[in-house]
Amino acid sequence: MAQLQPLYKKLSDFIFEQPEVVVVILQQYGYDIDMQTATLSQINELVFKALYTDNNVDFAKSLDNAIVNNGYNNIAPMVIMAGVSLVTSIAGNIQAKKEAEKQRQLQTQFKLSDLALTERLAMEKIRAEQETARTNILANSLLAYRNTLQTESTARLKDTWLYVTGLGIGLGIFYGLYLFTKAD
Repeated sequence: MAQLQPLYKKLSDFIFEQPEVVVVILQQYGYDIDMQTATLSQINELVFKALYTDNNVDFAKSLDNAIVNNGYNNIAPMVIMAGVSLVTSIAGNIQAKKEAEKQRQLQTQFKLSDLALTERLAMEKIRAEQETARTNILANSLLAYRNTLQTESTARLKDTWLYVTGLGIGLGIFYGLYLFTKAD
């Protein structure tokens, strides 16, 4: 099976970790995407379209700056040079290949990136389900503990009334004997 290249993996990871930043960058460069209805697949498709189909170098620079700065806009000169180098190497690589090879590679990387996003979503779903199951177990444990405490307290209250009743009867007997012996 084909492996996701490191560059595309980094891009895919950034899209998964900070999709809101990518949506803002896409909107800045005129791509039709809404923050409220955006999906990871839609973002992924538009990013690959901007980078490879449209060859939008300004978009690539902005996206690279966002990746390097972890989604923030404070840019150091050294980071800008690294971003320009990366964008230049990507653009040179794209121009050197034939159009058919470019489209095939684009589709391959797009699908691999989409699969990576799907896999990460599935892992998040599994984690959420495990956490839900854990929470249910804890809730059931607390419910059982509460029931045990309630049962114990009810039993102790019953025992207390038995002791008090027995004590009252015993005192009544002694008092009756006292009155009986005093009557003689």
